[in-house]
Amino acid sequence: MKQTFITDENSVESIEGMTYEFPYTMHERDMTDFIVPWHWHEEVEFDYAYQGSIEIQTVQKSYTIHQGEAYFINTNVMNTKRKAAGAASAIEHAHLFHPIVLSGHYKSIFETRYLNPVLKNQSIEILIIREQDKVSKDFLRILRKLTQIQQEGSDAFRIRNLLSDAWLDLLTIIENQKQTGEMTSSKMYLQNRARSMLSYLHTHYDQKITMEDLAYEIGLSTKECSRSFKSVFQKTPQEYLTEYRLEQAKRLLRDTDSSITEISYETGFGSSAYFGKIFRQYTSQTPKEYRKKFQDAP
Repeated sequence: MKQTFITDENSVESIEGMTYEFPYTMHERDMTDFIVPWHWHEEVEFDYAYQGSIEIQTVQKSYTIHQGEAYFINTNVMNTKRKAAGAASAIEHAHLFHPIVLSGHYKSIFETRYLNPVLKNQSIEILIIREQDKVSKDFLRILRKLTQIQQEGSDAFRIRNLLSDAWLDLLTIIENQKQTGEMTSSKMYLQNRARSMLSYLHTHYDQKITMEDLAYEIGLSTKECSRSFKSVFQKTPQEYLTEYRLEQAKRLLRDTDSSITEISYETGFGSSAYFGKIFRQYTSQTPKEYRKKFQDAP
């Protein structure tokens, strides 16, 4: 399944294909021409870099995953993804599932003994798995098998068994890599503040937003709001908002038949002329040229 990226009013990702009956899905994410915006969700991820290289950024650091490598993303970790610098492409097979798939029910032995030591360890954000020992090789083999099962037709029992095996491998890998420690209270405060700012921007991106609006929502001065945002995201709120609007516009250009004028208003740019100017400035092509590239793709 190719992923359509959607977030709710709190910027928590709403994952397409996830159901209450079986909260697991696989997405093929092509980030060659697309940036996955900042987001977070309760579900964890076992992801495989199928082609090219991927850069993942969290509040704490950046990670680069190369073709043939896998990585784990812990629950509720704020992250954004894109093609790594210098890479020709970036395609991953992402296996997303809610921990309840493995725990079965609240306070089960599976949750308390096997899941919580990872889910509640805030020092574990992203864990890269490379083919370097027997356990890592087995983990990568399981991810490839999961992809094969999805392509052949979903089989819930086999998928759950494979995810359980992969989790046991993950526990061994974590132990071997000595993942310990906790996020400091200052970093936790910074991350929570950043989430609040993103939630507001993602909810109101189609409207006119001023620094005063954002600062008032968070309860900060405009100066402190801008400084705090830039310390986390290395750009101003306005720069981030423009880039976020552009990514939403790209999605609409690729996946809908909406006119360019309609898209310009739906994404908060206002006039189509201004939208076209900013789009070309950031992408070196017009919205029409960008859309045509995908329409002509086989």
